Amino acid sequence: MTMQPLNCDSCGLAVTVEKFSDAHTSIQWLADATACPFAAARGHVLAGDHSCPELRRSIDVAVRENTLSESRIELPTGAAIPRMARGAGC
Repeated sequence: MTMQPLNCDSCGLAVTVEKFSDAHTSIQWLADATACPFAAARGHVLAGDHSCPELRRSIDVAVRENTLSESRIELPTGAAIPRMARGAGC
């Protein structure tokens, strides 16, 4: 899956998003992140736990309404994981 376009339902700012799980969401700002009213009110650029709650809500709604799909990652298992393969040293 790739980044998907999304606009914040609150302020309309455009971002691209890739949603992997409830705990893992990648967001790319298409404009300066300080254009976000939440960031402007706090006086700094958003990152990590300081992300805009309105944008997070917009992402969650888009996932619930199936307008934003979650990416699925197939993780290797067993011998397919190089560090777990026989003869592989640490």
